[in-house]
Amino acid sequence: MQEYWLGIDAGTTAIKAAVYRSDGTRVSLGETPSEVQLSEQGRAEQDMETVWQGVCQAIRAALADIDPGLIRSVGIAAQGDGLWALDRDKKPVGNAILWNDTRAADNVSQLYDKGQARAISHACNTAIWPGTSGTIYQWLRQAEPQRAEAIDRVMYCADWVGFRLTGEIATDFSNASIPFLDFESGGYDLDALQVLDCARLARMLNAPRHAESRLGAITAQASAATGLPEGLPVSVGTMDLSAMIIGMGMEQPGETMMILGTTAVVTILTEKVAPSDQPVGATAHHANGRLLTRILAPTTGAAAFDWFCALHPKTLGGGSAAEIAGRLNALVEQVPPGANGVTFLPYLNGERAPFVAPRARGSFFGLSSSSSKADMGRAVMEGAAFSLRHCFEKENGRPDAPVRLTGGGARNRMWCQIIADVMQVPVLVSEASDHGLWGAACLGAAAAGRGEACTLARRSEDVLRHDPDPATAPAYDAAFARYVALSDCCQALWN
Repeated sequence: MQEYWLGIDAGTTAIKAAVYRSDGTRVSLGETPSEVQLSEQGRAEQDMETVWQGVCQAIRAALADIDPGLIRSVGIAAQGDGLWALDRDKKPVGNAILWNDTRAADNVSQLYDKGQARAISHACNTAIWPGTSGTIYQWLRQAEPQRAEAIDRVMYCADWVGFRLTGEIATDFSNASIPFLDFESGGYDLDALQVLDCARLARMLNAPRHAESRLGAITAQASAATGLPEGLPVSVGTMDLSAMIIGMGMEQPGETMMILGTTAVVTILTEKVAPSDQPVGATAHHANGRLLTRILAPTTGAAAFDWFCALHPKTLGGGSAAEIAGRLNALVEQVPPGANGVTFLPYLNGERAPFVAPRARGSFFGLSSSSSKADMGRAVMEGAAFSLRHCFEKENGRPDAPVRLTGGGARNRMWCQIIADVMQVPVLVSEASDHGLWGAACLGAAAAGRGEACTLARRSEDVLRHDPDPATAPAYDAAFARYVALSDCCQALWN
């Protein structure tokens, strides 16, 4: 008899649920938007109960045209970092404060100014930023002490979803990695807790577990809310990036992937890291618990493209995202590599990799009276590509093997070619765009005893290969050097 696996991906702006066959064929999809409360003061929050209701809506939509009795497992992925807190009655303590909240920016600056960030660096080899649970909790104790005092349990978005589905609370190694985990001991590091004035959190954190392990089963209440059968096994939740890596079947040291979504991400799998006083980016456990994932996540990715298009509605017009991108591409393809000397720094929302600068801002450099909208459009696309290359260069240099690329920006073939030329390495783009959901489904199946998640995740996918044009290398090397020099100089202005 055919069996189905359900995957959930509770993202920052959208919540999705999908039903899959074991060969990776997606049978159905449910999706609902997720509202984020933002302010000019750096606030980024979500109502936790509203997130849960969004999960229920997405699951019900995914189950609408199938027999729920054929589902054998549930896997969870969700946005990472941030602070999702419960009180003693296991009720939310206010809104969740998200990974992109920047109200703790001053606290982070002080950690680096005083040399205290080293304690975190040596534990989990991560450059701390304002949107991590520790920095948020430290800020909360100062700004809203009564709310901080009410917290009894600290978790992540995936943990919250898992708790509402099963009544059980757990954190997987991927989510637990930042900012308190000690990779050597596998437990939480006391020095990292103390430096963030978070010693009180030690009893509120959940002992890390593997994402392939079983969290619990669908409760009667969750069954009534979602339509899922009661008693269905559910895996320990993981962060969306880890689920995406699983969905791509990546489990070998040295494998690399880039994401060009609203934000951007560079990931590199490794067996071990050597902690340093000032690490680049972040480090988290692979969902399989055996490898580590080096994560360099620039704050702005395809959002820069969307921002630029929104500035020019008369030129680029309306229509679908693909139609708008096509019109911009038609302008940009007439501009040579290097955008006629125009450089764009894509730091529209601060930066967190390959350097931490919460107050960083985007800018154009090299404009002249002859600069065109097309020059600026190409500079925006190149700026995002330079940001990805910058991350690799700050880590261990550009890769010497093909790199996988996914995310919304990967659907723009011209942009993919620019990235391949900037990186001077082949870029592989899968026609599938649901690796996070598929990875979550495979983790759920693994928790139900179907095998190892990465093995289960291997499926047939059409892949488009973008080979670099060697003739563009000199122009892009020069333009990238200019980009790095400008980034270095601007840090003094931002600070």
